[in-house]
Parts: sequence; C-alpha cells; structure tokens
Amino acid sequence: MESVYYPLVFVHGLFGWGEGSGLEKNYHYWGFGGADRDLAAHLREAGCEVYAPSNGPVSGAWDRACELWAILCGGTVDYGAAHAKRYGHARFGRTYPGLLPDWGEPGKHEKIHLLAHSFGGAVARLFSSLAAYGDGTERAATPEGDLSPLFAGGHGGRILSVTTFSGVNNGTTFADFWGNTGMRLIAGTVYGANALAGETPLMRLYDFDSDQWGVMSDPFSKKGERLSLPAKFRRVRDYNRNGVDHIGHEMQLPVMALMNSKMRLDPETYYFACRACRTHETKRGNQLPNRNMRKILKVWSTMMGRYRPAKLLPFGFDESWLPSDGIVNVRGLSAPLDQPFEDYPADEALRPGIWYNLPVEDKHHMSWVGIGEDPAVFFAYYEALCSRLKRLEPQ
Repeated sequence: MESVYYPLVFVHGLFGWGEGSGLEKNYHYWGFGGADRDLAAHLREAGCEVYAPSNGPVSGAWDRACELWAILCGGTVDYGAAHAKRYGHARFGRTYPGLLPDWGEPGKHEKIHLLAHSFGGAVARLFSSLAAYGDGTERAATPEGDLSPLFAGGHGGRILSVTTFSGVNNGTTFADFWGNTGMRLIAGTVYGANALAGETPLMRLYDFDSDQWGVMSDPFSKKGERLSLPAKFRRVRDYNRNGVDHIGHEMQLPVMALMNSKMRLDPETYYFACRACRTHETKRGNQLPNRNMRKILKVWSTMMGRYRPAKLLPFGFDESWLPSDGIVNVRGLSAPLDQPFEDYPADEALRPGIWYNLPVEDKHHMSWVGIGEDPAVFFAYYEALCSRLKRLEPQ
C-alpha cells in the first residue's frame, strides 16, 4: 500500500481504550487481539504515522474532545469554565506532553486524518467543529488569557478528513430504549466501580479517565488528589443528581440531534461515514439479525428491529430506523441528517465541507475493530482506506 503523508489519529468508542492503556499492551482495541491483529503496527510497518490515544471511555463527547486536544497538542486538559460549572466537575484534568505539538505547522504535521469508531465519531465531529470555530459560550465565560485554544477556534483546515465507522452520528435507539433513567443508572454504576478502583493498579490496566468527577486520580502519576472512599462516593452521588454528561445520555436521538445542531462542518475538511448492517426485514416489517451477526449483538439488534417509540417521532424516527449493525441504526450511523451529504461517488472528484455516505457493508458494529474478521481482510480494508485518503493529500 502507499502510505498517507499526514498522521492517522484513531478515536475509540464507548468502553474503548488506546495506546497508553495497560490493556493495549496485550489486547489491541484497533485489531481486537494480539500482535498479529494490531492495526496500528500494521499501518506503521507500511510507512504511516499512526496514533491511537486513550481518553474517557464513558465520558461525553465534549470532555473527550477536550482531552484529545491536550493529548495531541500537549498541556493540561481544559474542559472549559462554562462547561465545568454547568455539569459540576473540575475544569482542568491531566497534563500531557503532546503527541503532535507541532500540529498545524508546515510539513508532515500540518494536517491530520481522524478515524473514529462508534461514539468516537461524535467526539471527532465535535473536535473538528471546535477546532475550526471554537465555542462562544466558553469565550464569553473566560478571560482571553485563560481561554483554551480549542475554544478560541481559528484552526480550520488542520483536519484534512474525518472518517466515522458506525459512528453514532444521529443517535441510536439502543440508548433511547434505556432512556435517561436507565443510562443514568448505568453511568452511576460505572462511576461507583471507578470510585472503588480509582487508586488501585487496576486503573493502569483499564483507565476510566474520569478524574474530573473526583472519583479517581491519574493512575500514571504519583501526584493527584487522593480522596477517602466515603468522599468519592459523595462525588458519585453528586454526579447522579444531574447524570447527563456521559456517553449513554448523548447517544439518544433527541440529545444527539441537539448536539448536531451546534456542530459545524469545516469547509476544508472531508467527511466520510462508513456504514454497516447485519439485519433483514421480516414479513411483519420488523428487523431480525442475520445469521452472521455476533451473538452478543443479536439481542440488541432484535430489540432495535421492532422498537417504534412514539416519543422519537418528532426527531425524524420512522421505519427506516429499524435496520442496524447490532448497536447503531443504519440511519443513526449515516451522515448527520442536518448537514449536507451525498452518496460516495467512487469515480468523481470529492469535495470538502460535505459528508459522503459510503455503501452499507455486510458488517456488524465491532467488525470495524476486527472482531470476527479475518486479519488479512481486516488489514486490506484499512489499506484501501489509506489509499483513498492519500488521494486527498497534496500530490
């Protein structure tokens, strides 16, 4: 394969992890297995510059976008004065040396490609929007000298492409089925477990990266707040009182529609939605999983294939939302419905500032990270993707 010139930055999804996590040393998220399935290593061997950072696996898109900025550029995570006050968590997080401190300067690091799986798609889209335009609320709430460059904006064109793989671009009825109450319970349980394990070696193996909520401290640093267990559970209690600043809440259709209305496309960035489906229509008009759907996803795809909630009708829900990849409806993982999009034109010149829906493939939600996929086929897919991205770069 011909390697891309600009760096590839992979963004994981819900409950995911990346390089830097202890789990990644023996079990890769992008490749889901041992060394013979390591996608990052494979692409590096082909000459690509690849980064696959970890950030909050259950944190909301805003917090994760702020973390991604610090991870790439270096410095302390700034979640924003207004955002931190609104949701009741710390404004500042961990400090990073920076994977690409010269990002945006002329040369090989002038631009990057973002490749995002599942909810990582929402993170990548928000990150692209903030980099280009910043955030007016944060600018109004923060003195200029204290404002994160991410919220200042003005970094348009530094992201050459955004590619989502079954991205939660319009929400998923998987989350709406549980609703706010169910998702809050799940998030509260996760943070409760995090509070128990927050200062133990377990967090070096799988890092919840939820320091901003005060239920843990950085497991890779000797510094940081060390709270008593009762104090940490008081933080979990306080979190549950609002309990909406997390992935589970944001995956719901009404919430994602609101989030999408605040995101803008960068006219210098190319956007691609890679899509998947492994369900089929029954005589009654429902959707059932195909035989090659992963067993763990068959329950959810069956539920989603017959779930017709009246509460979602005002948000564009109809029968076309029933097909899914096991976790996200095909409509949900397609290009954002409120932004310009077209079907991918294989033989025509592509334009930035518009979404392209790629053909729906026979995959399930986790196929994109290699689960159930032959390694050779898995690697070949991303090699072809890199060839497509290469054509966007200066020749």
